[in-house]
Amino acid sequence: MPPKKDDAPDNKRRYLSSAARKEEILDAALIEFADRTYNAVSMERLAECAGLSKAGIYAHFNSKEEIFYALLERSTQQLRDFHGWLPDEDLTLPELVDVYLDRLYTTFESPTTISIYRLLLAESARASDLVKGWRDEVARGLRERAQHVIQRNIDRGIVRPGVLTEHFFPLALAPALLWLNSSMLSRGDPSISLVQLRDAHRQLLLELLEPR
Repeated sequence: MPPKKDDAPDNKRRYLSSAARKEEILDAALIEFADRTYNAVSMERLAECAGLSKAGIYAHFNSKEEIFYALLERSTQQLRDFHGWLPDEDLTLPELVDVYLDRLYTTFESPTTISIYRLLLAESARASDLVKGWRDEVARGLRERAQHVIQRNIDRGIVRPGVLTEHFFPLALAPALLWLNSSMLSRGDPSISLVQLRDAHRQLLLELLEPR
């Protein structure tokens, strides 16, 4: 009888720490949950994707629900450590906008970002407390930091106050979020390319923020 994956003598996975192995399971779960939905994924499937036996995955997580919650908690913690896309530096307006957009679109080009966003949209009702925690802790922190940076640049005289600066975080983010939604709905074939959107987004921000 052939050895199980966890027991194979040449399988390097057996040398991973418990924490590292859990990370591999969560990485596999993110892809599966985002691509196939929570209900369509079994523990056997997650074990297979993580290169483990069924017994191996149960050694680290008691249930699929536990994996799901651990995955959302990990994503939330990563975002807690994120300080936003706006640079808090003394830059010109074009430099400020360019750094903001470079950071923003690098994030939105990431397959991990797309998977997390798709997962949050599809399964928010399943973990409403975690989603609410994300909104209260993470989104609020990013919004407050963005407002602080924008206000400092208004005081410096390089940004014009207006509707956009009053609600900078959601409004400046909106074009990229709309593109992400469009990309997901069209299965990766949105009506405008990310490069085209970034150029239009840049022009829009400059026109709305440049002092008159």
